[in-house]
Amino acid sequence: MMVSNVLGIIIGVVVIIIGIILLICWFPMFVAVLKGIIPILLILIGAGALIYFISEIKSKLEISKEEKTIPDQK
Repeated sequence: MMVSNVLGIIIGVVVIIIGIILLICWFPMFVAVLKGIIPILLILIGAGALIYFISEIKSKLEISKEEKTIPDQK
């Protein structure tokens, strides 16, 4: 059991080192990908926030309509 934990740590360190080396070698391509992804992410996040807050406003309006139509029962 201890061997698998140590093996997992070694594999994790090796993968991190390979990732750092590749990031340094391919940095210009990495920046180009980020330039392409960031606008798309901003559009999707903005659309998601817009849909969420519009639905929140609609649900609050429906709740207030229900409160007005249902009299208090005591």
